[in-house]
Amino acid sequence: MSHYRSSHQPSTSAPSRCAQKPCCIKLHAASPPSLACGGLYRALGRILQSALKQGPLLLLLLLSMDVYSQEVIYQGRPRYPEGLLSVTVGGGLAKINSEFTDHSVGEMFWAQTTYAIGPYLRLGLQGEKGVMHYSRRWRRNTGTAYHLQFGEDAPNQVDRSTDFYALSGLLFLDLLPGRYISPYLYGGVGQLWYTPEDFSLGQVRYAPDAPEQSTWVFPGGIGVDIMIGRYLAFNTEIRANLTNIGDLDAFPSGEVRDRYYAEQNQGRNPNAAETASDFYFSLTAGIKVFLFPDNDIDGDGLTNDEEERLKLNPYDIDTDGDKLTDWYEQTQLGSDPRRMDTDGDGLTDYEEAIKYRTRPDTLDTDGDGLDDAEEVQRFTLDPLRPDTDGDGLSDGQEILLGTNANRIDTDGDGLPDGDEFHRYGTDPLLPDTDGDGIGDYEEVFGAATDASAADSDGDGLTDFEERSIERTDPENPDTDGDGLTDFEELRITNTNPRNPDTDGDGFPDGEDKCPRLPETLNGFQDDDGCPDRRER
Repeated sequence: MSHYRSSHQPSTSAPSRCAQKPCCIKLHAASPPSLACGGLYRALGRILQSALKQGPLLLLLLLSMDVYSQEVIYQGRPRYPEGLLSVTVGGGLAKINSEFTDHSVGEMFWAQTTYAIGPYLRLGLQGEKGVMHYSRRWRRNTGTAYHLQFGEDAPNQVDRSTDFYALSGLLFLDLLPGRYISPYLYGGVGQLWYTPEDFSLGQVRYAPDAPEQSTWVFPGGIGVDIMIGRYLAFNTEIRANLTNIGDLDAFPSGEVRDRYYAEQNQGRNPNAAETASDFYFSLTAGIKVFLFPDNDIDGDGLTNDEEERLKLNPYDIDTDGDKLTDWYEQTQLGSDPRRMDTDGDGLTDYEEAIKYRTRPDTLDTDGDGLDDAEEVQRFTLDPLRPDTDGDGLSDGQEILLGTNANRIDTDGDGLPDGDEFHRYGTDPLLPDTDGDGIGDYEEVFGAATDASAADSDGDGLTDFEERSIERTDPENPDTDGDGLTDFEELRITNTNPRNPDTDGDGFPDGEDKCPRLPETLNGFQDDDGCPDRRER
């Protein structure tokens, strides 16, 4: 308090301003206990009653609760509310905290606007105007200063008030943004203009040059928004408004004593109590309106209406949490933004679209009979190629056959698995399919025998026996054409399968009754191929 003027004849006959105001709340020591203990909560009830008389505020709130209860509750990460800019208007109660603190409260009106600068932070500007009521009364601990300031004949108790208005800049921290019930903390700094009634009446010894004074104010508190629609919320706040002055009630007791002692050329009493700074509490309620709504709250490229139509979360850029934005899944991939694994193959949509380049909406991208997840996680195959190793068998066929889908020639016989299965009829798991001792490749390209049959000519001898041991033709059951199969000559007649006339008598082994003994040509039974002594 500065620029005070001194008046040694303060008037005490002026009527109480509060007595002229029917709205003034007076709670004296003689008031009933129930009235005196009501405090801020009973006073808030009066404010709500006044709101009902002045407009359908509470009725709107109650009717909107049904809409609120039917809205879809999204579980995504918190985002901005419906509109980056908000405007709040309302009323409330103001209660002074000073040497004259009692149960009296005053009314106030306020307006607030905020702008979201992030999911959790907002900047705001707030203006308020109101009056603080209190009972100016003598107390033992301030008795001397009281009479110095208000006069020796000042009544021990009289109702007084202080008009005020303030403008503050605020910073808000949203604790649960994007929720239907959204609490927040806030604090800031501003300017307070105040006019104590005693300054206006001139009933003080030490008064400033002008009744209206100003000082810095530091508001801080907690509030909550309760959504009653997409762009409307019920708001209530409680805050403490700190100052660095002691004359909100026109009674800076410490300064009054100091000025008086200075006038009397006396030193200051070192035992005198210091005057604490005055401050006031505010309890407010109002309606908050969100302006300039963000049509794409989560910034994923889909409007809020589109997301609600698709049953997506407009507060979450990635509704299903698969690391792909809702817009990308809906417009580019054709996958379901509500499901992490649209096709249910075991790979998330992100893994399919970004990591493996498969289709997240198709179980088997390459159509080889294997799910994309099976190819990637179980068999280490390429889910984009139906035949990973290019051997002519699809990956699905190789898994069914038991061959290695990553190797062209599973059995290492020199023939691709696809050729063995489709072209030669051999077993791609066996290098010698027929077990005849000749590899499949050799039979196909070298011996020209049937690699799928151990005895290509069906003469009873394996191809290996004929080719490597007996030197007969494995593709001809009767190598020498004598009418006996190679097997018969080797195992029965013991003749030479490579010589049609083993005994050289001119009779083929197949016609010769004695194929190992030459015929005696003497005119006696010369047509049976046996010598004469055998004939006798």
